[in-house]
Amino acid sequence: MSKILTQQYPNQDPMNALKELQDLHQNDKKKRYPNVPDHCLPNSKFTDTTANGLTKAIITWLTLNGCWATRINTTGRFLKGNTITDAVGRARVMKGAWIPGTTRNGTADIHAIINGRHVSIEVKIGRDRMSPAQHKTQEAIEQCGGVYIVARTFDEFLRWWNNFVLREKRDSQIMLNDKSKRL
Repeated sequence: MSKILTQQYPNQDPMNALKELQDLHQNDKKKRYPNVPDHCLPNSKFTDTTANGLTKAIITWLTLNGCWATRINTTGRFLKGNTITDAVGRARVMKGAWIPGTTRNGTADIHAIINGRHVSIEVKIGRDRMSPAQHKTQEAIEQCGGVYIVARTFDEFLRWWNNFVLREKRDSQIMLNDKSKRL
């Protein structure tokens, strides 16, 4: 079941979602550091205007709500070239090398476990679009029973979260009722 979060919600203030996250994070800090006065705790700041900011906000939300989530880095890395000094004292810089990443092309930015289900979250900002490899990955995850979503703003992610958690809760309640009827 594909969930692409691109709808606009004209009656909602997107800053309320980020404010809710900031309040949740601030309350978590108060619990973790009970001996530190409130005015000494640094304010939590989140943004959803950049891919890094939105990714951080989503992972923080999931973690604070008892889920497991991690960021997946699909890029490779650059190894800087060495500087070699010959016998005469001349320094020469050797060429560096790019090492490709070992993660599959199309892997989502965030992998999470929510209520025991695998959820892949692809973060897209502005005009950014999914690649063909990402579409193939989405199909494969959904065929295996996982959930794949595309998040463009934190507000849209939070709306998906509320619907998903309520639906999962309802479905698990239905399953429990069915089991009790069979017994």
